[in-house]
Amino acid sequence: MNLSIMPKGMGEYHINHDSLTYAFSDDLNWGSHEQLFIKPSKEAKVFTGKLFSKTEWEDFVYYSLKDQNNRVLSAKTLIQVSPPQHIIKEARVWIVDQKVATSSYYRFHGNIDFEETVAEEGLLFAREMAKRYHVTDAYVMDICLTYEGWKIMEINCINSAGFYKGNVKQIVTTLEEFYT
Repeated sequence: MNLSIMPKGMGEYHINHDSLTYAFSDDLNWGSHEQLFIKPSKEAKVFTGKLFSKTEWEDFVYYSLKDQNNRVLSAKTLIQVSPPQHIIKEARVWIVDQKVATSSYYRFHGNIDFEETVAEEGLLFAREMAKRYHVTDAYVMDICLTYEGWKIMEINCINSAGFYKGNVKQIVTTLEEFYT
């Protein structure tokens, strides 16, 4: 049973703005999609979000619920489900005081480490989103370029995010300047 549609929050600026929320054990509406993007709905990453085929998903649910050692997934665990998106580039942007401290691409058409310098249009998008959605003083915003333009993929804690090719010295300097 579909629990809700996600029109709130970042709306059209979020890559999965049209996602639906289900319980882990619900039958999903696959429609004409061969694959769906499925991830945990809450902050905890009780499994890694990715594209699943119907068979892969049903097997994952079956074996996860059957596993006696599984302490994190239950039939009621909320999941977020959306149609697959065509992502061209993915970048991480470090935001401090609503400004970009540094950035780094981490995927290009599914491959890693294609480019080092994030396009100015991507950085402009990140700056606009940081001003529009003041999440906290320091965080990372993962953004992606799609055929419909730049989108926010997710926002995470700055102290638990990988650096990729981000300028670590610049991150530390920016944080020190902001907090002193």
